[in-house]
Amino acid sequence: MKIELTERFEIIFGDNYRRMLLHALRFVQNEDDAEDIVADVFCDLWKRIEEIDLDSGITTYLYRAVSTRALNHLRHKNVSALLIENLEAINERRMEFMAHENLEDIVYSKDIARGLKEAISELPEKCRQVFVLSYVNGLKSKEIADALDLSVRTVEAHIYKALRMLRSRLKYLICFILVLLCLT
Repeated sequence: MKIELTERFEIIFGDNYRRMLLHALRFVQNEDDAEDIVADVFCDLWKRIEEIDLDSGITTYLYRAVSTRALNHLRHKNVSALLIENLEAINERRMEFMAHENLEDIVYSKDIARGLKEAISELPEKCRQVFVLSYVNGLKSKEIADALDLSVRTVEAHIYKALRMLRSRLKYLICFILVLLCLT
């Protein structure tokens, strides 16, 4: 029994460590802290390995555990309450999305990622820059306008243009891609 659990744990660790590290980095923005958080989560998983159903939802469990630890880490570092609220809201959306069946097939599909990257790279320069700041970096129109010395209306026009171009280029995949952009 213990050998089987050890092998299962090694597989889970191998399949998920990198993703969990990248997930933690999105929160804490520091590689050492992210590594500590992920290590703690996997240590806790090992301690509780006999209690946890390893056949269903283990990836969702790991994402939730990493998110919780990262948020606790940020709280201990006296990060502003507003930032924590925003991260919790984003994490909640991420967890809702993760609950869907076959999520890993959708999220980690190389074809979608490649297609999205190509489509974004084909956007006009300023349009691409605004789109990335908005959907990838999560900035609001006002923040983008201030950063790029543009009017808010111009920023919104660039976002609209980018979405229109991406929608026509990617057609039925656009819904999934936009969700992925918002969640990453």
